[in-house]
Amino acid sequence: MSKYYTFSTDVIFKNTFDTEESLKRLLSETLNLNINKIYKSNSELSVDNIKERRKYLDLILETDKGIVNVEINHGYKDEIPNRNFLYLCKLISTSVRRSKSYININKHIQLNITWNLKKYLNFDVSKRKIIYFHLADDKSHEIIHDNLFEIVHINMDYFKDVWYYGDVKKENPFLMLLAAPTEDEMDEISKGDRVMEELNEKVKKLNQDSEILDVIIEDEEEIIANSLYEKGIEKGINQNRDEIVKKMLEEGSDIKFISKVTGLSEKEIKNIGKL
Repeated sequence: MSKYYTFSTDVIFKNTFDTEESLKRLLSETLNLNINKIYKSNSELSVDNIKERRKYLDLILETDKGIVNVEINHGYKDEIPNRNFLYLCKLISTSVRRSKSYININKHIQLNITWNLKKYLNFDVSKRKIIYFHLADDKSHEIIHDNLFEIVHINMDYFKDVWYYGDVKKENPFLMLLAAPTEDEMDEISKGDRVMEELNEKVKKLNQDSEILDVIIEDEEEIIANSLYEKGIEKGINQNRDEIVKKMLEEGSDIKFISKVTGLSEKEIKNIGKL
């Protein structure tokens, strides 16, 4: 049986939310905003450029409360939080150039539909549905520039866990659809809601589209290759570190000194010396 790709796959998500109606529903369910204009989206690319869609900038929408940048974050990479924030700054800078004013700048909201959110942050967010970020003063911790930008994460892991361990009926159906892990569960949660049923049908068609599947498989292979490469680099660093420790021990360096230099515990250093 072939794998069924849900909204947790980047290419599926981007190629499903391609109409104003579906995007309006996304923003209304996550941010309670109304769309005025879509001035950049993946749907502007032709079918011939299907392999470029995955690299295309995520959605940018003009709403009644400012500019919204929608980012889809599936696989974790250390660079993603910084990349997303820098892109948000670029959008704000573009708005300043357009308006030629530093006073009347549209508020910018970055909506992150995020899986593996715990890996992005330094605290436990397993029970949080939506997390808001503002720029805060380091000393007073007072929120500043809250009228300029806001970053919102939708913690999809929370909703995914509900499918396995919680009460689905108590949660937002639309977000439960986005987090549904299987085709059957997508069918179950979307039944009776026209917009959700249409989104569900698009996902089914995309799972039968050979070009889309080629892109997904290529993306998956790239992720696996990058993961193996990173593990290889980490392993290489550890091997090099062990060789340095051994050399220092052979030269008669004090274990406490080696611990201070390398950050390893004395027990770890002794174990490396036994290798």
